[in-house]
Amino acid sequence: MSLLVELVIWWVALTVGWVATVSPLTLAELLVGAACALVCAVVAVSSRRALGHRWRPDVRWLAWLGRLAVAVPVDTARLLVQVTPRMLAGRDVPGRLVRLRPPTDEAASRAAFRRAWGTFVLSATPSSVVVDWPPDGAPVVLHLLGSGQVSTGKTVVR
Repeated sequence: MSLLVELVIWWVALTVGWVATVSPLTLAELLVGAACALVCAVVAVSSRRALGHRWRPDVRWLAWLGRLAVAVPVDTARLLVQVTPRMLAGRDVPGRLVRLRPPTDEAASRAAFRRAWGTFVLSATPSSVVVDWPPDGAPVVLHLLGSGQVSTGKTVVR
């Protein structure tokens, strides 16, 4: 991927993220958000290139966004029912660590993108966060809160 294409992708994605969180959107906020997103895009591209990382995404991984769109409201509702009463009562909140083994036959550039994108998707749900995802093919360590399901984690890791 060329430097310019990568920079534009980052810039658009970051600007869209900014616009999605601002209410109401004014022209000044849009311009400031776009300018800040451009600076962040330059830093992101420069950092990745300085570290020598190569990413090779798979377009099928965009489907993880669909799972994420379902998981966020479902997890939020489930946690409100399961966890909030326990927290208000001063009791321990159940959580657990799950280890999931990623594919071992993946090219390094594809595995690097899976780790980056997968960490974002898994950590964006209210009931899970990626604790560790080593680059050497060791298992992903995922912390689940409450009686969270591992299905999204299994989808991302397989």
